[in-house]
Formats: sequence, structure tokens, C-alpha cells
Amino acid sequence: MDVKVVDVRYADRPKNDPSERVFRISDHIVVDAAKLRSGRMYVGDEFRAVVLTLVPGQAQTTHMHPSTSHAWFIVSGTGEVTMEDGRLETVGPGQFLVHPCNTVHGLRNNGVENLTYVALSIGV
Repeated sequence: MDVKVVDVRYADRPKNDPSERVFRISDHIVVDAAKLRSGRMYVGDEFRAVVLTLVPGQAQTTHMHPSTSHAWFIVSGTGEVTMEDGRLETVGPGQFLVHPCNTVHGLRNNGVENLTYVALSIGV
């Protein structure tokens, strides 16, 4: 299995105003069938939250982060998550996934609707 290592996250992203504390997920949905892009919902000193949407058949590259942990909240759609041992897990709305530092993860939309999830990241 090919696994991309993402050593460094973007450090040049503008941070949210600390007084901004309530967000609507739907305001940050970005759909691009040609390239997976994220809608930055929150960028702060301690963590980041982005909204990602995969169209049917679209996949996120299987990867890992040596210095970043993620938590994913599946909002809509269905998909298949790849993990370090090649294990595949089917996921859908209302599920919560955890990807600690140095764990392999990738996601493919295997459904007929867009798959939207919120990724909460802690680390560099």
C-alpha cells in the first residue's frame, strides 16, 4: 500500500478571531470534482477544523502525519476508510473516527451522494 507522509501542515493560514466561536458546517462546504479541497472553518493556535466534501468516486490519498492527530465527524454520505493494516471500514453519517499521529488513513466516497466530514486536527 502506498502511503504519503505529510510532515508539515500549512503554517501560513490566517487564524480566526478568538471571539468567533460558533460556526455553521454548511457555510464551509467546498465541492471540487477535479481536486479534493477543504473549507477552513476554524484555524487557531491549538487546533484546526476543516470541512471536506468528496463527490461519488472521489478519494483522499492514503496518508499519515507524524506530528498531527485527527478526529473526523461524518456529516453526510458514505465512504470507505483505509487504515494502516490495509483494513477497510465503511462509514456514514453520525460516525466519529480517530486518527492519532503516525496512523494511516485515507477516505473514498463509495456512495451515490457527496460525502461531507469535519476534520479536527491537533498538532503541526
